[in-house]
Amino acid sequence: MSDTQRLDRLPDHASVQTRGRLVQTDQGWELRNLHRRYSLVFFNAAEPAASEHLALVELAGQRDGEQVTVASWRVVAHAQTGPTRLTADRTTELGRALEARARFNRQARHFFESRDFLEVETPAWVRAPGTDVHLSPVAATVHLDGPHLPRTGYLHTSPEFSMKRLLCEGAERIYQLARVWRDGEVTARHNPEFSLLEWYRAWEPLDAIMDDVEQLVAQTLHAGSARPLLRPIPRVTMQEVVREACGFDILDTLTLEPLRETVHRLDLLPPHLCETTHWDDLFFALVVEHIDPFIATMGAVFVTEWPAPLAVLARKSPHDARTAERFELYVDGVELANGFGELTDAQEQRARFEEDSRARKARGLPCLPMPEAFLEALRFGMPPSSGVALGVDRLLMLQLGTASIRDVAPFALWRTEAGELVDWP
Repeated sequence: MSDTQRLDRLPDHASVQTRGRLVQTDQGWELRNLHRRYSLVFFNAAEPAASEHLALVELAGQRDGEQVTVASWRVVAHAQTGPTRLTADRTTELGRALEARARFNRQARHFFESRDFLEVETPAWVRAPGTDVHLSPVAATVHLDGPHLPRTGYLHTSPEFSMKRLLCEGAERIYQLARVWRDGEVTARHNPEFSLLEWYRAWEPLDAIMDDVEQLVAQTLHAGSARPLLRPIPRVTMQEVVREACGFDILDTLTLEPLRETVHRLDLLPPHLCETTHWDDLFFALVVEHIDPFIATMGAVFVTEWPAPLAVLARKSPHDARTAERFELYVDGVELANGFGELTDAQEQRARFEEDSRARKARGLPCLPMPEAFLEALRFGMPPSSGVALGVDRLLMLQLGTASIRDVAPFALWRTEAGELVDWP
């Protein structure tokens, strides 16, 4: 082939092998596999003789932002029907993704077992998924009492409440590799179902959890990674980040009107984004427009000491009650982990949940059940603890140097340019 061709998607590798069926359509030829469709253009090369057959195809090209130019392709092997050994070839696009996930799961278990953690399992179907305004749980109905008596619960957005109940019962170091569900957008970094690694240390400070995160992420990105991690990872406060990215002190603007006035004065956002009646919505508009792009220039960084209104489940800082013991780890602008020094006061936690519920009502969002079992456990007593949730899929994306969750999770959903949802499992 002497010319170049454009494909709808290609991972960031210089070349990749992918297995699929060559299918002739009204628009030309496509290479289809279980998680992607490639639009192929045949130039000087002979077109396939059969209207549809199984093939292993190697694609080579370059990425320029979201646009990919494929300079060449070649059919490596054919299989007309039935299973073939191609599925076990770990040099393929799919093989690399499966191998990376399996390797990470092994390494994660070894990492925690060597540090005296216990692996736990908690229910995925729960009565109360949490009250977070910015999370939308997926409802799931079962019929435990007969076909005419449905019970509606939710697929958990995180195993957090259940794992903290275990801490209240005496567990001290626990971790879980969980599948979780969050309703909402389908993008290159978001899928409604994804993998979360969550762990807790009772009687230990937040610094211990941050050290865990740094060691585990560095170990993962060192193993065959397109993006090794430089250590130590710097730690900066959200106050410092906002000052550099936006030019003001976020801790002086923790209510709506002062923040809106500052945003207007500094001309940080277009007027329509300032019309919100909620402080956190205005803050997250700044995140999208200014803070995230600034963080993306910092490589790997822990952003610590978040404003207290953004940490419903974290305890306030003993040094400054305007901030909370919360951190997030970013690598090249990708949010990987979110950790807390855990709030253990049941009365304060209930008040925060109730405030969340009022905020959901004000936004016209569904009212969610109060997590009474979790609050009862807090009343029983939870030791001072720290915990974190880490997005496994995003970490694997960084390890393989790819821009899409679909390159590490073969059944992830995606949308066409027309908005059509493709590849429903």
